[in-house]
Amino acid sequence: MKIAFLILCHKNPVQINYLIDTLDDKDVDFYLHIDKKSNIINEIKKKDNIYFLDKRKRLDIKWGQSQMIHATVNLIECALNNNIKYDYFWFLSGQDFPIKSISYIKDFLEKNKERNYIEIMSKNNQLYKRFLKRNELKYAPFMTSSNLLITILKHLYILVTGGPYKTLIFKRKNVTRLDFNFGSSWWLLTNECIHYIYDKIKTNPNIMKYFDNAICPDESLFQSIFVSSPYYKTQAEIPVFIDWTGQNKHPKTFTINDYDELANSKYLMARKFDENIDDKIIKILYDSLKNK
Repeated sequence: MKIAFLILCHKNPVQINYLIDTLDDKDVDFYLHIDKKSNIINEIKKKDNIYFLDKRKRLDIKWGQSQMIHATVNLIECALNNNIKYDYFWFLSGQDFPIKSISYIKDFLEKNKERNYIEIMSKNNQLYKRFLKRNELKYAPFMTSSNLLITILKHLYILVTGGPYKTLIFKRKNVTRLDFNFGSSWWLLTNECIHYIYDKIKTNPNIMKYFDNAICPDESLFQSIFVSSPYYKTQAEIPVFIDWTGQNKHPKTFTINDYDELANSKYLMARKFDENIDDKIIKILYDSLKNK
């Protein structure tokens, strides 16, 4: 079971080194995109199975904009160009951390190797039409800003075009020919599925051009291609534990107080962790998993 971990990083190099060490294995390679505005690259360990995107492929990722989908495609491309036949490609944040050992993870994937783990929002979900508006209108990059005036202008733009649940004017023609869908930015996909998605993007340049002017395209691009693919019926729940209890924009950051819940979870990975908030939970997970 060969796995390529594709990791987006922008801070916390010590934590990233723990992440890599915990998952390190003879059948594992790591591909890292270090945010262009970050200077942590020299603090991350160097090994033969760790590949860093070069400067030309590193992007300054901003929330809600399209840099993240381009960075993700760059990571996929780097892994594919290595000409290694991976069974799975796992797209992670540098703030994810395993809660099961790498041997357990490999065994789990071997037993379920036809599954593709990606979140797909039901069209019956009350949020679906609201999310659809993220794609239907053309948004300028500045509209993702949290600046109060810009936020007000964006909401006015949404209201005058039909409100949050429909688009009556300025609706873009769907040149992608995809059935739009939505879900988490993070996924775990088979070799065959990744090749399908990558080929679809590369042979249809209108897809990336269209998503360049969407809001949060990282939560739609891969889902939209996936639901239109031959792999749609292989979809399964992402094996990552995320706690949104009492949260709004960001999931809970785990601490040492959550160790028992994490250790007893059915999931393979969890997010999110931050060494600046609590590094004890990272160290105890590392110690408990490294030698299993």
